[in-house]
Amino acid sequence: MVRDLWFAVFGNRHPVEVEIGPGRGEVILAWAAAAPERNFFAIERSSGRATALGMAAARRELPNVRVVAGDAACVLAHGVPDESVAAYHVYFPDPWPKTGHRHRRLFGGDLARQLARTLVPEGTVHVASDLPGLVAAISTQCVAAGLVLDSGVGPPPRPTTAFEQRYARAGTSYARFLRPRTNSRGSGARL
Repeated sequence: MVRDLWFAVFGNRHPVEVEIGPGRGEVILAWAAAAPERNFFAIERSSGRATALGMAAARRELPNVRVVAGDAACVLAHGVPDESVAAYHVYFPDPWPKTGHRHRRLFGGDLARQLARTLVPEGTVHVASDLPGLVAAISTQCVAAGLVLDSGVGPPPRPTTAFEQRYARAGTSYARFLRPRTNSRGSGARL
């Protein structure tokens, strides 16, 4: 059943990568064009941006791209099966620094656990931000959820987004996480 959902979405059994918060879609559209043997699923909070990204994928004739508008934590918790995603990409999530905005933070709740649950064994999570403290906070949550920080690997080559060009003049902090083949108790159980 794990693969059946993605087969229903894409019509094939190719590995699935998910970008959370793709914005204008610079990264996901470039990767989808370069890797037709992989499927790319985007979760965008803004319905207007999600619609625009879906239309851009259609104009570029990219059958391996799907876009949904919604809250990423909700989509993962209720719509993504266990051990079914090869990689997650989270680039420049909004930090929502004010206390009153805490409920809008991407990694403020159960998201890290949902990422770990839905990743295939040895699947990856890629996180980048112009705020090193935000990457550090996300790292703490991902490790607590059972993911392993893979500090020996640099970021995958990707297009520089308009947001990154504007805000990351001082540099980009990056972290890559790996879902271990077994959980920390070594029982082989799913995370």
